[in-house]
Amino acid sequence: MRNTFMLVAAVVALAMVSSSTATAADEKLKPEVVEGFVHSVDAKAKSFVLGGRNESTTTFRVAVEAEGNREAAHVLLDGERSTFDAAIQKGRKASVTFVKTGAGELWVWKVAVTSAAK
Repeated sequence: MRNTFMLVAAVVALAMVSSSTATAADEKLKPEVVEGFVHSVDAKAKSFVLGGRNESTTTFRVAVEAEGNREAAHVLLDGERSTFDAAIQKGRKASVTFVKTGAGELWVWKVAVTSAAK
């Protein structure tokens, strides 16, 4: 009886540790959304700098090749699917949905751009 109790206690403790570890990993990959204006664009690198009018900026890379796989980001211009070159232009308002994947790396899932300032 005592061995059964100890086994049950060990299984419960292991389940609690596993669930807390999974929760911490899920929180790291929680999508974030940042809005701002495109400050500059590097079409060759498929990257752009996004920031507020007078705030800090963040550089995002779209459709970069990593370990042989191509990261596919959805690029929208006024709600319609678009290309990087057509949508992401200096001065346009943009909303970027991304996750932090590691040491400062950002994986872009979606970029929604408006063609006119609203």
